[in-house]
Amino acid sequence: MKRISIIALSVMMVCLSVFCVSAVDYKFDSDTVSKAVYLENLDVGAVVYEKNSNQKMYPASTTKIMTFIIVAENVSNWDNAYVTVKQDVIDGLDPESTVMGLASHIGEKVSVKDLLYGLMLPSGNDAALVLADYIGGSISVFAEKMNAKAAELGCTNTHFSNPHGLSDSNHYSTAHDMALIAKHAMTISGFMDICNTVYYTPNGFDTLHNTNYMIDNDAEGGMYYYQYTKGIKTGYLDEAGKCLVTSADKDGNKYLCVCLGADYSFEENVNYAMLDTSKLYNWAYENLSVQTVYSPSDSLASVEVKNAVNGKKLSAVPEKAISALLPKNYDKNKLKVEVNCPEQVKAPVSKGDVLGTVSVKYEDLDLGETKLLAAEDVKSEGSSVKKFITENKTPVIILAAVLVVVIVLLIVLLSVHSAKKRRKAGRRSSANQGRRYRD
Repeated sequence: MKRISIIALSVMMVCLSVFCVSAVDYKFDSDTVSKAVYLENLDVGAVVYEKNSNQKMYPASTTKIMTFIIVAENVSNWDNAYVTVKQDVIDGLDPESTVMGLASHIGEKVSVKDLLYGLMLPSGNDAALVLADYIGGSISVFAEKMNAKAAELGCTNTHFSNPHGLSDSNHYSTAHDMALIAKHAMTISGFMDICNTVYYTPNGFDTLHNTNYMIDNDAEGGMYYYQYTKGIKTGYLDEAGKCLVTSADKDGNKYLCVCLGADYSFEENVNYAMLDTSKLYNWAYENLSVQTVYSPSDSLASVEVKNAVNGKKLSAVPEKAISALLPKNYDKNKLKVEVNCPEQVKAPVSKGDVLGTVSVKYEDLDLGETKLLAAEDVKSEGSSVKKFITENKTPVIILAAVLVVVIVLLIVLLSVHSAKKRRKAGRRSSANQGRRYRD
């Protein structure tokens, strides 16, 4: 198989959406206060910025994203499932801990739906404990479910010891793993509706306020508000610093951002995790865009077809549209598109047959690969005879019948002629013997 390299100076930089394995250096020209950061474009799965993304960190209350997942997997009807609030379950919580107010409702039944709002909006540690006890029967069993789910999602540096994220030396995660967890949660019906709600009043409770000020224009004088933010969850501990997991959607372009470990002081009173997130979103939307570079109708190579009617050549096209997350000022000279397919194939060829592959590189990074397919049918030269036979069945059948009759007649004539020769030879032999005896 021969390689046909195309240095495509006239097209845009390409990144195959299903194979965004490595992150292109999109050159974020600033810094973040958060110790660990992960920013991903969700449209093409491109990781566009990372900082210590695999470093173990305290996730604080962003832990509650996983708590939500486990509850959602075990309760289907949130409105009609009710949980009795038990005193012993919420005993021991720090009085200054963030809560939804369950201490005033001991012995009462609260819907799972209201508890989930209490979990995600005010970051209720009491709601986390009540839900964990309801699902697992104990906090330890619930934590086991959390860890099993984390492993299932591909988290390799995560371990949960509780459902709320309060300090524990054996409770940790990473920015990368929290992104995996958040992406899964976003697929759960109702999750984004809850975590993107600013105010909610459960039955019999005071109104709950979301601690994520990026979705609330009135909070803190709008200091942290970013209009394209969608959810997801805040977190804070002295040991963890400010933590934040959010998504953003601007004109259909979606991102997910995780910021962990932003230093915080009550004297300064600035949430740098939120400021870092806004900065990253602004930069991404101003400098990057998702573009379709090749469509399935674009010919990326021309292949000779052996035995083709009229010596026809065949166009090779991508299996699917090729899209990329591109810097708006990308350098076209760094684009390399490499087509791998044979110079020649043998007819017949059907539209959609796999001819080879096309791979793309940018700045020496492999961005992915997709199949190259035949753009059309190509018939072989022999197909002309076949077509004639197919379209002229009756004359061909008659001709075949005549041919068979002629062959049979020839066989009969040859047989008769051969029999006559044998009889004549026999008579000559008898006459010769008679003459010999008379002599």
